[in-house]
Amino acid sequence: MTVNTNSGFDAASRAGAYGVMALAELQLRSGTVRYTTWPVNVQTMGQSWLGLGNLGSIGELHESEDGAAEKLTLTLSPIDVGTRALALGDPADYQDRRVRIWIALVDAATLQITGQPVLRFVGVMDQMKIERDGTTASIGMDCRTASYDVRSNPAALRMNHAQHQARHPGEMGFSYLTSIIGNPAVWVGKWLQANLQYRQLLGVGSK
Repeated sequence: MTVNTNSGFDAASRAGAYGVMALAELQLRSGTVRYTTWPVNVQTMGQSWLGLGNLGSIGELHESEDGAAEKLTLTLSPIDVGTRALALGDPADYQDRRVRIWIALVDAATLQITGQPVLRFVGVMDQMKIERDGTTASIGMDCRTASYDVRSNPAALRMNHAQHQARHPGEMGFSYLTSIIGNPAVWVGKWLQANLQYRQLLGVGSK
C-alpha cells in the first residue's frame, strides 16, 4: 500500500533531519487528548501536543496488502494521573473510540517540524494493560484498524449461499457450503494411506 505524503515532507526526507516525531490523537469519551513522542510540548496543525514523556513509544506502523486487520500498541507513561485513571477505569471511556497518528520530520538546524505531518494510522482503541518490568511500569494501549471492527459488525464473519448470490448472481462458490459443514469428510492421513498400500502389496488384509 502506498502512503500519501506531501512536498514539504518529501523535501525534508531528502535533507538532513534531526529525527522523527510521532503525534497521537486519542478521542476519549471525556474529550480529545493529544500526545507526542517529543520531549517537549509541540504546537502544530492548530493544536497543542503534550510531550514530557506522556507517549513513550509507538509500535511498528505498516499496511496490509491482503486486507487483514492491522494492530499497533501505544506505550503511555503511568506517571500521569489521568492516564492511570484511564487504564484502571471503565473501558467504555476509550474502547472503540478513534485514534489517529501522524509522523513528522524535524529539521536538524532549527529543531522545528519541517513540512506537513503525514497521517499514518487511523483506527480505534481496543484494550489497555499495565505492564511491569522490575521496578518500572508502563501502560500499553492496543489499537486496531476501524474498518475491521467485527465486534460492531459480526455478520462480516460469515457468508452463506444466499448472501453470495445477492452480491454475485450465478456464482456457485458457496452452493455446497452447508452440506460440507453438515457432513464432514474423514481424510486419511499420509502415514495411514502409505501403510495400507504397503499391506496391500504384501497381500495382508486389514483388520
